[in-house]
Amino acid sequence: MNQRLVTGAALALSGVVLAGMQVLHAVQQTRIPVAVAVDALPFAAMALAIAYAGVWLARDTTPEGATSRVAAWAAGGTVAFAAVAALLLFSQRVTTGSLARASFLIVDLVTVGALAGVLVGLYDARSRSRLRELEAERDRIEAFAGKAADVNNYGRAIASAPSVDGVAAYVVEAFSTMTGMEETAVIRISDDNSMALANTIRTVPVDVVGAFARAVRTQQQGEIAVHERPFPVDFPESVTGCVSAVVLDDEDATTVVISLATDDTTVAAEDEKLLELIVSHASVRMATLDRRSADEGYTDR
Repeated sequence: MNQRLVTGAALALSGVVLAGMQVLHAVQQTRIPVAVAVDALPFAAMALAIAYAGVWLARDTTPEGATSRVAAWAAGGTVAFAAVAALLLFSQRVTTGSLARASFLIVDLVTVGALAGVLVGLYDARSRSRLRELEAERDRIEAFAGKAADVNNYGRAIASAPSVDGVAAYVVEAFSTMTGMEETAVIRISDDNSMALANTIRTVPVDVVGAFARAVRTQQQGEIAVHERPFPVDFPESVTGCVSAVVLDDEDATTVVISLATDDTTVAAEDEKLLELIVSHASVRMATLDRRSADEGYTDR
């Protein structure tokens, strides 16, 4: 049984016990129904609120640290109000005959203190949870900003690449950096063959990578596709995911970039947009280099 269930059960049980004691004390003092209700209902409601908080904690997905914080505040509130009750009783020089009445006061203040501690603890836990969420969001934004700067740098490098192979090398490096997937390849395929322009994939043979590129060549140019099992081709079990994109699709050949994941790496939606910018830069540069190569060939003839 985990800490959340134990803490929630303890609070729920404590609340029920305190509610029962409040009703018992009210009945012991008077038999008049209205007086019993006036005396018992407010404090019994507080005790039942503690029980409800315990049930909520046990069923909620609150992190274990937040649960212990609520328990600590509840215990602190109980001890603090019990101490206040003790000070009040000692200051009033309680006699032996009034000990029963003193116990009523102690239970009342303990109920109030426990409820106050639970409420403060819940607020504290929620505040800290929200703070952690904001810090995680800040870290995510900072990471995205860093990746956006990388896209800008890779875009300039791709735009100045002197050859198609150079563009492919930058694309491989960019995809590996942006996705965290160390195995990436840029494959150029035509109707009768395939050629790796740049390749860091070690898990899968190059001919299988080429077959995968041929299977996804019908994708919309420039769009990032995330693949999960089953894949279009037979990949080893170690391959857990794949990202692909058609960089350039013309009449003679199609250029495809493929990144393989061999762990729990995932690509967020915002990262897909950044990868599409890389693909767009590469598409423009490859098309320019291909046209230049075609023009040079025509001039030589």
